[in-house]
Amino acid sequence: MNKKHGVLLGIIGVVTAIFIVLGLVFDKSENEKQQGLSGVFDVSVDGTIAYIEFEDGKAGIYLTDGRNGPVVQFSVEETILDISFSKDGKNLAYILSDKELDAGGGSEIRILNMEMYSDESLFSSENIITELAFDPKNSNLLFYLQAGVYTNYSPITGKHPHDFDVYSYDLTDKTQNRYTELKKYNMQSLQVSATDESVFVQMDDDENVETAEELFASKQRIFQIPLNEPNKKTVVSNPVGEEDIYDFLILPEREKIVYQAVGGTGKMGYLNMNYSSSTIRPMRRNN
Repeated sequence: MNKKHGVLLGIIGVVTAIFIVLGLVFDKSENEKQQGLSGVFDVSVDGTIAYIEFEDGKAGIYLTDGRNGPVVQFSVEETILDISFSKDGKNLAYILSDKELDAGGGSEIRILNMEMYSDESLFSSENIITELAFDPKNSNLLFYLQAGVYTNYSPITGKHPHDFDVYSYDLTDKTQNRYTELKKYNMQSLQVSATDESVFVQMDDDENVETAEELFASKQRIFQIPLNEPNKKTVVSNPVGEEDIYDFLILPEREKIVYQAVGGTGKMGYLNMNYSSSTIRPMRRNN
């Protein structure tokens, strides 16, 4: 072997060994690399903000009440999907799930007592719970969206939660209730009415489609679902609009919904987001 080649191979071997050692020292899994704020937060009636932050991959709940560090924190394999304050501000409910949603771990809804800072599990599900929201009329009633499957319906798409329906959990008698049998492909932005017995969600307006082309052309709209008669759901955003709605906020004191939708693309191909509103009317409560 040429002497120069031998020296060169020796240098390469030393450098490789150094990188292997450094890799072992500083190696972190993808879960451990998560750092900083997530987009999940909620605001209590007294103005306290609860938010999710990752520290070396560990998801924790932090509060803007002067406390140092997280109130609760979990392992790098777990994450917090959503949080919600009760109307009276006494409880904070949250969804704990595996970061790898297809790991078969399901979901767990836990509750943090804001007076004692005690934390306990309400219930676990083998399915994926994605969102939750307290009833503003009843601080003991918690609504949530649960998916029936985690799969890909097309070979060109990744796995996602599907077959969504609306459920609730009563903190007083510890009972669960299922309101819909929709098994929707997608359902999100759960909000509970402050004026009547109904919930609002965003989902595809595809009830009357018959072909794959019609399904592809269907639009995402805001629906109001009366809890006593969930089959009588209605579209409360523009029922004939040609834009998909992605998120919304209810303003009950103004009987308005403010929503976000794509309004086309600009010259450079960037999405133009429209922010608009729609009027809603409270449904009559059944006596």
